[in-house]
Amino acid sequence: AGGKNTLSISSAQEQLEQCKDNFKLPSNFNWEEFRLVANGFFQAEGHISCRIRGKYFTPVFAINQNLSPKSLEFFLTLWHVLGRTGRLGIIMNKHGKLVIRLSSESWDTILNSYSKYFNNIYGEKYIAFQKLLDIRRQTFNNLPLDPVSLALAIHIVYSLSADGVNRKLSLLDQLKLLGLNFTNIKLPTYTDNFTSPSILFIIGFILGDGTLHLRLRISDIGSIWLIPTLLLPQLKNEYNAHFFSMLEQFFKSLDIKTHIVNKSKNSEILDIFKSNDKNIKEMTVLTVESISSMFEKFLPALEPYSHYFYWKYDQYELMSLVARLVNAKAHYTLYGFMAIIEIIFSYPNERHQPKEYWLDNIQSWFKTRASETKSGENNIQAVV
Repeated sequence: AGGKNTLSISSAQEQLEQCKDNFKLPSNFNWEEFRLVANGFFQAEGHISCRIRGKYFTPVFAINQNLSPKSLEFFLTLWHVLGRTGRLGIIMNKHGKLVIRLSSESWDTILNSYSKYFNNIYGEKYIAFQKLLDIRRQTFNNLPLDPVSLALAIHIVYSLSADGVNRKLSLLDQLKLLGLNFTNIKLPTYTDNFTSPSILFIIGFILGDGTLHLRLRISDIGSIWLIPTLLLPQLKNEYNAHFFSMLEQFFKSLDIKTHIVNKSKNSEILDIFKSNDKNIKEMTVLTVESISSMFEKFLPALEPYSHYFYWKYDQYELMSLVARLVNAKAHYTLYGFMAIIEIIFSYPNERHQPKEYWLDNIQSWFKTRASETKSGENNIQAVV
């Protein structure tokens, strides 16, 4: 298998190089819209850290996604608008899947280009760019480094990521190695981003970690509930509260109610996310669910920008097809509700119950209700 994988990765690399040579932006390309989508995606999938080798500090910027025709298109566009800087390549992840990755270890590229491009992000990643700037200030052209600057730079490196990039050395060992004994250094204070997110940022965030999902549930009286749901997860860390408050502010502006769920305590949400690689128990999830929030408010806001869904377009398309039927009251009839179930199951999904289970349920529900009414018409409301 190793040989086959090596072959597939090298042919993928080769194709990527050809695509780079031929890549042009579409004539109607909107730079600012794409930038905001890319910021949302970076919020979900971006990585910023810093390596220490001896007394040398190297910044690390990376962003990646499973390789597909649509992610290839997104990453080529991103690489191109960033001035074709950094390295755009293909790697294989630990599950043997091909992944497209844009990365850089250049101080100049990261501080002078990427940090300005990705300035509509929040929390840990927004502050990470500020921390890199401080690390650079402490260590640039400053050889031999004075011990206080060096110790401060090391402290900042170790504070870069709350989920703790697995470092070989503890902070104390790293300081000892360089003969430093400053342990009570006060870190600078950093300010988070208070600009309200845009709908384009939200689309980018969905591209990374989010999910648009249609849940089916049997109600207490035997009918079927159709629950359109948006899930936006983030790893728990000290900056999360601010990021979630910014998201809530955005949804409030659309008059959409949100609630925050702890994933580890919600088995239904765990199921929806079980295909993700990340340690899902450590996540907080902002959720929106209801026909009025999703179909009448959120989807119309997404609609003008739906072409930015790239590899998650099918999630958007399914939502929007079902929304059209529900808005036309199709779910009030047996035929309409069965059509909705058929559409839901025609899209890729992981569901506990097969399509037949739901079709049987809805047929028996309508039958029961029809026999209770004199007319016997199948136009009973099936969604509560």
